Amino acid sequence: MQWYYAINGQRQGPVNQAEFERLVNAGTITPDTLVWRKPMLGWQTLAQVLAADPTAVVLTVSDVPPLLQASVGVGGDGGTEARTGVNIMDARPVVYGGFWRRTAAWLLDAVIVWFAAQIPIGIVGTIFFHDTMAMMEKLKGHPLTPEQAMAMMPFFGVIVLLFVLIGFVYDCFFLQKYAATPGKLAFGLAVCRTDGSRLTLGRIIGRFFAMRLNNLTLGLSYLAVAFDDEKRGVHDYVCDTRVVRTQR
Repeated sequence: MQWYYAINGQRQGPVNQAEFERLVNAGTITPDTLVWRKPMLGWQTLAQVLAADPTAVVLTVSDVPPLLQASVGVGGDGGTEARTGVNIMDARPVVYGGFWRRTAAWLLDAVIVWFAAQIPIGIVGTIFFHDTMAMMEKLKGHPLTPEQAMAMMPFFGVIVLLFVLIGFVYDCFFLQKYAATPGKLAFGLAVCRTDGSRLTLGRIIGRFFAMRLNNLTLGLSYLAVAFDDEKRGVHDYVCDTRVVRTQR
């Protein structure tokens, strides 16, 4: 395990676990010192690291203060953005992803998933819903009758299911591997826990389905991102996640 730490704004390290603990117990690294190691997404004070995981460092001192309050500042992503902690490899404050940046990332992901779904939809439609697809072809530019709409409902249900399944695999793969979907990567965003650590697979799955709850409000609950100090959506509240900017 390799650790980095910051002294007077300068990054130090890497040092191994034993050397890191020696520096902590010698007082070189204090509870207020910013530290980082994999898989943390952002730098944190030693006090914050120990608050999240008391076993991270073997201490012979007992004066570690409680978790420090996050500082809040103003960003420029189409509005205010809260800042807290520091970025992964420097001492700049971390900036939460703002509403418009997150919206653009979501739209890009939606387009990618839409294109990715076309091939399996075409295959399933050709094999299992040949008559329905032929009917849809004939009806181009013409209004549907209620009977025709009812006949197409099973195929439409399968289409929705395929979109959900492909989106599920998409989120699970990219968030677990890169801590961000392609849309978020394109706009310099990443998803993490409050303490800066990566999401577990279980939390990624929970977040995916929590996002589907936004559909019950016709997407209006996404607006919480625009007004929350830490730019959290309802699904971020439910799953204790944050979306942070990795590029500024």
